[in-house]
Amino acid sequence: MRRILLGSILSVVLSAFFLELFSGSAYAIPAFARKYKTSCMLCHAPFPRLTAMGEAFRLNGYKIPEADELYVKEQPVSMGAEAYKKMFPESVWPSTIPGVPPLAIRAIGNVSLHPFGHQTNRSEFNFPDELTLLGAGSFGRNFAFFADLGLEKDDDSYSTEPRAWLMWGDFLSGLVGKNHLNLKAGNVGRHTIALPNARNENSFTMEDYLYVTELDLDNEPGFQVDGFGRNWRYGVGIVDSDSDNSKKDMYAEFSLKFGGLGYDGSGGNLESGGIGTTPSGYWRDDSIHFGFFTYRSYVGITSARYDRIGGDVRVNYKDFSVAGGYITGENHESGVSKDIWFTEGYYFVFPWMVPYARYESMNVRHPAPGQGNQARLILGSAMLLRANVRVNIEGRIYTTNKPAEINGGNKKDDDQIAFVLDWAF
Repeated sequence: MRRILLGSILSVVLSAFFLELFSGSAYAIPAFARKYKTSCMLCHAPFPRLTAMGEAFRLNGYKIPEADELYVKEQPVSMGAEAYKKMFPESVWPSTIPGVPPLAIRAIGNVSLHPFGHQTNRSEFNFPDELTLLGAGSFGRNFAFFADLGLEKDDDSYSTEPRAWLMWGDFLSGLVGKNHLNLKAGNVGRHTIALPNARNENSFTMEDYLYVTELDLDNEPGFQVDGFGRNWRYGVGIVDSDSDNSKKDMYAEFSLKFGGLGYDGSGGNLESGGIGTTPSGYWRDDSIHFGFFTYRSYVGITSARYDRIGGDVRVNYKDFSVAGGYITGENHESGVSKDIWFTEGYYFVFPWMVPYARYESMNVRHPAPGQGNQARLILGSAMLLRANVRVNIEGRIYTTNKPAEINGGNKKDDDQIAFVLDWAF
């Protein structure tokens, strides 16, 4: 008993240490593979991109829809007897915590080559570019949590920023319907402050979506309300804004899906104990998705509006997926407006090999110094060496006004070939 107690204390101390030290962007969580004794491929194709089952699992508070208790192999620790529910409010409502710390580690590195430019350093070794400790799971039936704790390279230095949230799922289900109302507090907006069907969190490319970086979309501390059904889902939130004023940012997202596995996990055919092996064609989800997104923030001491609005569509058919989207943003403080559109597609040649292509174009109205129109092509292939080890070969080719050229550099400096190594356990 003493060894167990000391081991638990050590786990908590080490976890707290890493929580303070690391933050980053990591969305594949192998702790769930251990919890359910199954492959990462059930929820990822390839990681970090979610399958339809992975999306339903995420929306359901990191639980298998409908019958999670049938599949859990690492039993949780009880935090109170079930009989305490009958004694409430004279007792604390019972719950559970994970039986072992639900932690995982993810590391991402790359070799970047600029073969056509005149840069002094035409090759870079970035190992690791990101190193992350993360945890996620559930507390009983209704609460879910996420913590993202990583170290990310930024030029010649590293930056840290801890992020976490807690969700009360299926709130007031007796009045509004099952899964129709979830409450979340913390660094919200994850998987929401972006186009619904083309999110950085759901991409396996090295390059972020141009619209995300150019329109300053990120997660911030705040509160979110969301819900979902078989064919729809929504999310609305309020988050911290520019520190130069007291106003808050607001955002909303809405999605529709026709065909395939439902957002609530309906339409599947899981059986008791049936997720121990990865099913054939797990990545397939013949469906069409429509999404709408809007975000309003206030910038500067004048609280000038910064509006973004857009929509996207994705079609999945057998081994092929194609998507397109458009988003526009207008910063009333700087007077700069940006219109960005993209189209992308990927194809499963094999379960472990997925070539992809994306074309993005941005038109800037009233550009500030150092800004201008851009267009670029992303070509690459993601390959799984193992279920939890991924490599990418990816090329980036600017076809209009490379960023370096806009700032007086060589127009080929920003064209790039990258080799990416991404692994998690």
